[in-house]
Amino acid sequence: MNMVFRNGTVIVALWAACSQPGLFLCESAADDDVVVYRDLAYRDGASRSWRLDLAMKAGARGKARPGIVVIHGGGWIEGDKSSFSTPNGDVPGNIQHFARLGFVAVTMNYRLAGEATYPAALEDCKTAVRWLRAHANEYNLDAEHIGAYGNSAGGHLALLLGLADTKASVKGDERFADQSSLVQAVVSDSGPIDLVEQYQSGVLRQVCGKFMGGPPEGERVAAYKRASPSEHISTSARIPPLLLIYGADDAQVPVETADRFVLALGKAGAKDVSYYRLAKVDHCPYSLIRVPMLRPVVDEFFVRTLGLEPARGVR
Repeated sequence: MNMVFRNGTVIVALWAACSQPGLFLCESAADDDVVVYRDLAYRDGASRSWRLDLAMKAGARGKARPGIVVIHGGGWIEGDKSSFSTPNGDVPGNIQHFARLGFVAVTMNYRLAGEATYPAALEDCKTAVRWLRAHANEYNLDAEHIGAYGNSAGGHLALLLGLADTKASVKGDERFADQSSLVQAVVSDSGPIDLVEQYQSGVLRQVCGKFMGGPPEGERVAAYKRASPSEHISTSARIPPLLLIYGADDAQVPVETADRFVLALGKAGAKDVSYYRLAKVDHCPYSLIRVPMLRPVVDEFFVRTLGLEPARGVR
């Protein structure tokens, strides 16, 4: 089932897994259309995690292009940016695909739980966004239009990038304090939404405990709530356009948490929320299961919400 809130209107539709009408974006097959800069340091310091890869159209000039930040999953305990920057990689969410569409796309490593617990991973993601904005002129980036995509744990961090208040305690490296870490659109491919429930239900309990530095007990309960996207919704909250993709048979992230999240967003007056709840589909329908209909859905969402003007080879 797909649910869309736009301008206060709720549209509910059933979607066939085999096809979907709408906007299809075609990319050039020429590999030299895109240049990739690898292992750029987005933060000073000893951690080897503070590196990102950036992809953009070769020789890009003219009007600045919107950006997309891609965050890898792995339960906050494993994973690497190479998942989304491998040359000619076919994994949905690859930065080279987004670059061919005309975006400036980056994917970063961040400190995993074995190196530092929450809020380290979120701090790093925020710093990467600030770094990108600080280097907008260098990479012909439209700093006012940056989106975030993540799968699994990366989807959780992407949601926090979009929903966390700028006044929140988690801000990231202050080296780029003059730059905002907020993003203007978010795609979550099975990102955890309620970490307290994730722990209490036993689903991902071990990894949640590692990520948060222990169980949700005592003073740590407040930290669990701050780390839960579900706790960042209110009628006064800033809610960017959201595309939520979840499988009804997800064995890791209970789809019911996504259901409640969408209902809460509607009650809070969110204007642009698209929810793809796919029957008989497991974890990460877009990036791991690779349901074909979702590729153009994600592309069209970012094109629409970030204001990308079609580049050559895109229609």
